[in-house]
Amino acid sequence: MRLTLAFFFLIQLSGSAFCFQRVATQNYFNLGKAAFENKKWKESQDYLDQWLQTHPADQEAYWIRGQAFQNQGNLDRALSDFSSLLILNPIHAEAHFERGRVRYQLKQYEEAMVDFENFLKTPPGETTRILFKISPGDNAVSGITTAQTSSQEDAYYHLGLCSIALEEYDFALLYLDEAILLNPKQADFHAEKGRALARLGDNVPAIESYETALQLGPDHLPAKQGLALVKTGGDTVLLEQLDQVISDSAGNSQTYKQRGFYRMNHDDYAGAIEDFTIAITMDPDDSESFFYRGMIRSRQKSWAKAEEDYSEAVDLEPENPEYFLARGQARYVSQRLEAALADFTVTVSLDPEHASGYYHRGITHQRMGKLKDACADLLKAKELGMEAAEIAWQKVCN
Repeated sequence: MRLTLAFFFLIQLSGSAFCFQRVATQNYFNLGKAAFENKKWKESQDYLDQWLQTHPADQEAYWIRGQAFQNQGNLDRALSDFSSLLILNPIHAEAHFERGRVRYQLKQYEEAMVDFENFLKTPPGETTRILFKISPGDNAVSGITTAQTSSQEDAYYHLGLCSIALEEYDFALLYLDEAILLNPKQADFHAEKGRALARLGDNVPAIESYETALQLGPDHLPAKQGLALVKTGGDTVLLEQLDQVISDSAGNSQTYKQRGFYRMNHDDYAGAIEDFTIAITMDPDDSESFFYRGMIRSRQKSWAKAEEDYSEAVDLEPENPEYFLARGQARYVSQRLEAALADFTVTVSLDPEHASGYYHRGITHQRMGKLKDACADLLKAKELGMEAAEIAWQKVCN
């Protein structure tokens, strides 16, 4: 009897221990998920390590642990988890997206592009999946959303980033335009479009893209930096690329124009004039090359030569107010006031909000003794926000 009771209690204890072990094991997943939701990445990873030892086919565990590794900066382990998940479930859309982001950070750009393209082809999964969004190259969590918000625009944006890294700037623009079409209010999209355009040497649209980014996000640092670089001729990466293309005898008019623009903004006027002149020889219908060469000659106070270049630009593109403004300025300092006045009048006719056009027409009127007209133009420029016009108006009209 005693032996029977002992055997019975042993069975009871064994059963209880088994149940306790099963419950404890099952708690590893819940504890890991709870730790993840509380941003305790290492703790989450440790619990899920235990869980996956006994549940090696749990997709959700790989999904959460992969992000836990990602948020700790352990990108190789994150890549491994997302890859394991995709072996178990090849149509896990969010895993394609996250693996693409990890591969981007590991500089595996071509493989990352495959993941983002697969994400775009795959139906989204559960909207309850948690995703901590991280900007490329940034270890800080920028926001918590469900995985569903890893939407098409983000995939196109990352495809654009990969294309820029691969120096495929034309493709980058196609992807970034898709992202902007889907969400025109995202400053990052416009800033990266500006970077791609700048690398192509399309400086005016690059400036426009950076300025759009700054309108959407006034403190957007990459846009501020990119805008400053473009306005000083581009970055050294662009210059190295242009020098290499020219040295390989593969340069065209745009290559020389781009290098000329860089040289102009780094005070290499002789080199810039040489590049713009070659660009004009190769493509005499490009108004920008004449305009930029005219700008250098204005800086050198070669007013007559500057006017000649501006006139060529005006003939090629008579709807551009900046060309008339520049020629008017050259004529103004050459004391050709009537001709300057005509150019400034065309400037404000083409762009009625052109503060500098009104300002220059105002000071020209003032030099000609037409104070009433001068004050009207200076007031208009002042109302458009030009500080120099306000100072001149106070001095001349008040």
